Amino acid sequence: MIDMATLMPIAIGLLSITSMALGWFANQIWNGLKKNEADLSAHRLAVAENYVRHDRMQEIMRPITSSLSDIQIMLAKKADRP
Repeated sequence: MIDMATLMPIAIGLLSITSMALGWFANQIWNGLKKNEADLSAHRLAVAENYVRHDRMQEIMRPITSSLSDIQIMLAKKADRP
């Protein structure tokens, strides 16, 4: 039978290995969380820098829609159109 003097170091060894594995796993989760926070911060900054307001987008689209309207009118006036 195993006596207490032999069982105690084995138990302490298993406990040490288990706590080391849990500590490594917690460290990996923590580092991943910090990386995600940094990525999210960079994304928020990029969105804020590249955001186009609705009224500015209307100004940008005005010449395009005007050209498309002109093309539509020209196509409607084509002579070979039935």
